[in-house]
Amino acid sequence: MRYQSDCLARFPSYWLDTAEEPDPATPLDGDARCDVAIVGAGYTGLACAVGLAEQGLNVRVLEGGFVGWGGSGRNSGSVIRGFKSSRSDLVRAFGETRGRAMAGFGDRTAASVYDMVDRFGIACDLRRTGWLLPAHNAAGLARTKERHRSWTADGTTGLELLDRDAVARMLGSDAYVGGMIDHACGALHPLSYARGLARGAISLGAKVHGETEVLSVTRQGGLWDLRTTRGTVRADRVLIAANAYVEGLEPRVERSIATIHTHMIATDPLPADLAAQILPGQQTASDSRRILYYWHRERDNRILFGTRGLLHGPRSAADFDHVHRALLSIYPQLAGVGISHRWAGRVAMTKDFLPHIDEPEPGLWAAYGYCGRGVAMATSYGGLLARAMLSGAGLDGIEVPRGPAPRLPGGALKSLGIVGATQLYKLLDLLD
Repeated sequence: MRYQSDCLARFPSYWLDTAEEPDPATPLDGDARCDVAIVGAGYTGLACAVGLAEQGLNVRVLEGGFVGWGGSGRNSGSVIRGFKSSRSDLVRAFGETRGRAMAGFGDRTAASVYDMVDRFGIACDLRRTGWLLPAHNAAGLARTKERHRSWTADGTTGLELLDRDAVARMLGSDAYVGGMIDHACGALHPLSYARGLARGAISLGAKVHGETEVLSVTRQGGLWDLRTTRGTVRADRVLIAANAYVEGLEPRVERSIATIHTHMIATDPLPADLAAQILPGQQTASDSRRILYYWHRERDNRILFGTRGLLHGPRSAADFDHVHRALLSIYPQLAGVGISHRWAGRVAMTKDFLPHIDEPEPGLWAAYGYCGRGVAMATSYGGLLARAMLSGAGLDGIEVPRGPAPRLPGGALKSLGIVGATQLYKLLDLLD
């Protein structure tokens, strides 16, 4: 099973070692019946469970590992609002009315996280300190300025362009030529946040089952049968919220995503004088590269840093060396600092770089493709899915990208495409 062979067992994350919230999930104990079965105890599934349970529906969340086992417990912890596409790109792709509505939805995604933390008192070290987007070269700065112009055109507030000196002061590095800060964003402990969402869903009546891998989802006599390692769950409706870990459960989702690995490292705690030089405002940062670097400083003065990983994921500590080199290219003063943690996980990418909500069959829903923006976006998509299921309007009532994402080639062609795209993006980052 994938839960036994995944790299998390060999490379436990910093988050796994430091989570404050306990895992509230319990294994499924035999067969069960419910209104809605949700596959995946990450942000999407748990936020959807909250929305459905508070309206009295019988909800069961099924997870093969533990709550937050996948991307929801391994990401950088950055709470970044909005889609990766600019407002003007959304308008071009979807038309004036729907494009602006999508942009407005994106503006509110970080607030959805803050609302959940406040509502359930989640102990996840939430810091509303802002997101820095430093530009690595002149072309990156031009794209950043266009993003700022597009996002502020309709009155979005909290965004500020920064010159080279301002970025250097905020980062503690002169490796960038300028950039932008979004003061509405922040950072948190992603695994504690996922566990807190699960606790909140349970408090409203939902059942959250860990160590309960879903083996198949089939339609039987008007209901959905979810065969698991611990029994069968029968449900009126199903949400597949496994994202990059959907393997074998829903072919249409698998055809629509490319799964890539992202690798992260955590340094040993820095001496106080050295830590004070790096991100003194404790913002989270991710830069303008296509193969981006992302990082922030934790309260214990560790630097957590990540970038694109290997196609197959890590097999040894040496597979994280390129992440360490990238960190030192920005902060050469960290050359003598040890690395305490190395870990990796999958990210689901779509061809249009947009997350989608789909209904492959009546009563079978799926959400996927957050493209590295999962904390805020997946929380918001979970709430949106709950409202759509309750309304009975299906996909027609959904303002974000709906229906399947553009299909990708399968098998070896998909792997070759991922490798080719990665090398092209690296080259473009060097040349433009």
